Amino acid sequence: AVVRFGVVACAMGKGTKRNRDASRVSGGGQGGGDGGVKRKVEKQSAHRMSAGGGVRPSSKPGKGLSTTTPTKIAALRPPPCYRLSSAQTDEESSGHVLMPGDGEYADCLTKAYAGFHVDPPSVLPHGTHDTITNAFEQMYSAGYFQRDVLAAGNTVSPTFVRRTLVGNTGMTYLYQKLRIFAFPWCDDLTASKSPLRVVKALNDALVERARAVLLEHKDQRVQSDGSCDFNVTLINLMDPMDEALKSDVPLKNETKYGMGPTSVSWHSDSSLQPGSTVGVYHQAYGGGETMDPTWHVGLKTLDLVSPALRVPLATNSTYYMLRDFNKHHHHAVLAGSTKRYSSTHRVAVVAKDTFEYIKKRAVSAVGKSETLARYARDAKAGRNSTTSKRDSPTDENSLAKLTQFVGEVHRELEFQWIRMFWLQGQDHADRHAGYWNVRIGELTQAWDVCEFALRLILDTLRFASVADGAQSTAPPPPQRTYDLAVYVLQSISQARESHVERASSPAYKKLQPSRAPVNKPKFDDTSPLPENLRPAIAALLGGKKN
Repeated sequence: AVVRFGVVACAMGKGTKRNRDASRVSGGGQGGGDGGVKRKVEKQSAHRMSAGGGVRPSSKPGKGLSTTTPTKIAALRPPPCYRLSSAQTDEESSGHVLMPGDGEYADCLTKAYAGFHVDPPSVLPHGTHDTITNAFEQMYSAGYFQRDVLAAGNTVSPTFVRRTLVGNTGMTYLYQKLRIFAFPWCDDLTASKSPLRVVKALNDALVERARAVLLEHKDQRVQSDGSCDFNVTLINLMDPMDEALKSDVPLKNETKYGMGPTSVSWHSDSSLQPGSTVGVYHQAYGGGETMDPTWHVGLKTLDLVSPALRVPLATNSTYYMLRDFNKHHHHAVLAGSTKRYSSTHRVAVVAKDTFEYIKKRAVSAVGKSETLARYARDAKAGRNSTTSKRDSPTDENSLAKLTQFVGEVHRELEFQWIRMFWLQGQDHADRHAGYWNVRIGELTQAWDVCEFALRLILDTLRFASVADGAQSTAPPPPQRTYDLAVYVLQSISQARESHVERASSPAYKKLQPSRAPVNKPKFDDTSPLPENLRPAIAALLGGKKN
């Protein structure tokens, strides 16, 4: 059952009865490309190279906001390097590009690119391809495919390709500082003849096939095959090269090897479960694509020795990046002369990227409001009956620990979920009317309660301060509690300023007006705290009790 936050909010007092940001319902994506973000490559030792083989303050008094980084596992030994027989140096070898038909292509693929496998179109029944084609075209006509606007460092830019995310109910996918929200492929709101159900059938077929490929292609380097239980697919729509070069977001050339324009630049997929397999189903449209494919995937190792590969993709083929392939290699999509769809099936991390996760966090934070209200009442009245628990360094419900926890959840709700959802525009919200729009409304109600909880924390500190003129014999909270409150407000303030800067980027001018960022959650006269927190921070700093 869906947890509703309105009842809790209504019991909190002024500012929490509002039904602000009620979801508008009026009906009814790249950088991640066939993958996600670029990975920093650690420099290899000379021995290995030749062997062949939200914004935060600068300091904080407590533990910060949990991240969404996937769980790390011990580094696995990479595949052996492959040095071209004709190369005099490692650098010369690594600068070459091999294609099928080249003399050493097969040996290089087997040795340095272990874990890359291509299925020809015949592996899936012909009727399956026609059904998938119809599903993709229906999704295109319905407006599912949109450009994402990503942030890398100080750069904000739209993706070359258009994309959409489909997957298990409540799934999201985070890449290059953007959370995208999956259309459920098989929940109760998905129509029986929806193209999303066709995508789910394709996913099931690729899961079964991936298991067979893993069994057929064992790798002695790894102890576990990892998961191939794909829970999302990022479906990309790529324009023909000639059209893409003339668009508002033109393609960039691959410069290291001279491979030409790329629809998706070099990258490794992000936010995946460690050691999991990725399956990519490919469809291209146009004459001659089956006999002489114009779309290719580029592959390169991170060993600085092995040559790169350029692999042609016949339409309706599927390629797999097995086990730890994504850890030790980068790939790129080299633009072709026709329209292309690619459905990139992956095992995305779920620890902190599902609605169930954030709902549980929100409910827990909302539940702390009663204790915080009691602390505020007692501080105002000058009572000391709760001060031992309030100021305890170990009690989980101490004011310091509640300040830290509520602050973490508040920031996560506002900047990782609510603002991420509305950053993608009203059209995005309308298209997610079936599932996500309602749930973002629920999270907004929980965030509103967290705003009120922060107000209660500030009231407690204010009433406990002699500087505010409170008549109290109770001891003030420890200095650490004041420091935590300042840190929480500063981190929220800085994150809001960064979000405004990002949402004002000229990159959004390249999109349709309906895709422009929407400034939500909203603030008004009934808000527990103002949107601009700098005056509150100054007052808190000035009211500390020494």
